[in-house]
Amino acid sequence: MLAASRYYYKAQLIGWSVYILIATIFLITSGNEITFNIIGGIYLVFVLGLIFSHLYRLAIIKLGWLDKDIFSLIPRIAAACIALAILFQVVYISVGNLAFSWNLKLKLNEPNTLTWGMLFFIWSLIYFSYIFFQRFRQEAIKNLKLESAKNEYELRRLKDQMNPHFIFNAMNTIRALIDEDPKKAKMAVTQLSNVLRSSLQTGKHDLIPISKELEIVHDYLEIEKVRYEERLQVSYHVEDKAKNVLIPPLMLQTIVENCIKHGISKLPNGGQISIASHLNGESCDIEIINSGQFIPNAETETSLGLENTRNRLSLSFGKEAWLTIGNSDQSHVKTTIHLPLIAQS
Repeated sequence: MLAASRYYYKAQLIGWSVYILIATIFLITSGNEITFNIIGGIYLVFVLGLIFSHLYRLAIIKLGWLDKDIFSLIPRIAAACIALAILFQVVYISVGNLAFSWNLKLKLNEPNTLTWGMLFFIWSLIYFSYIFFQRFRQEAIKNLKLESAKNEYELRRLKDQMNPHFIFNAMNTIRALIDEDPKKAKMAVTQLSNVLRSSLQTGKHDLIPISKELEIVHDYLEIEKVRYEERLQVSYHVEDKAKNVLIPPLMLQTIVENCIKHGISKLPNGGQISIASHLNGESCDIEIINSGQFIPNAETETSLGLENTRNRLSLSFGKEAWLTIGNSDQSHVKTTIHLPLIAQS
């Protein structure tokens, strides 16, 4: 409020000073004789203009005109400008006669009265335009903050949904090993501990480098390799430059989880998972290829992992990021994540 008042007073001084400057230049170029009374009259307009326009502003605020729509404001502003012009002419002539001995008769139909009305109309136009612009700007900022808070909440919600889902799958893997091979189960618990520690550390951030995400993926796949043994083969083909690209935490892990759940686990002989990443101009493409076949249906297409991934990409990057999934051939499924390059903060 203090800042707004400061800007208002500056605008008042500058605006009426511009009028004085224009009036002075017009007086000089018109060839009229410049006298003390004429100069005094110009500066009298400056003083009275400041006083009248300020009182006008106080009346606008007091009468609640700032809350009116433009159609109801037009007649009010017109009536106010006429009233101000008449009152200004009365005070201008009265003060001028007393201060500068003008000996002028008060005539409301003089051209000066129209001039004062135009001045107050221009002042009203500038003032209300500024107020409406400021309100529009504040509303836009408010909407952006609300949208940002909504997106942040949605990201947190999706992340909270995903973490229990991941832990549930990992615990199922370990449970299956307890009776079958206690030694491997113990090793899997250690790997799960590593995964949980990494996920807790990275979960505090909205975006992490691909290199950090790959550490989680590696630990998770080590858990699965304990269960699937030779039935699961993993390979990595990630460019060094691509390792610094930012990605939402646990996104790759979610895709890899789907590769095992909907691909490897359904194949008697198991299969392979290949993770590759490379830069493509101002973007980065991550490709995950797994053995299996993609059959679009309600179960796979709307699964929690893929749905969350698409939502998180949209919330984090907007339309600049996307995910596609389909069969690369008759025995392999290819998932592609397209990401924009964002500098680390």
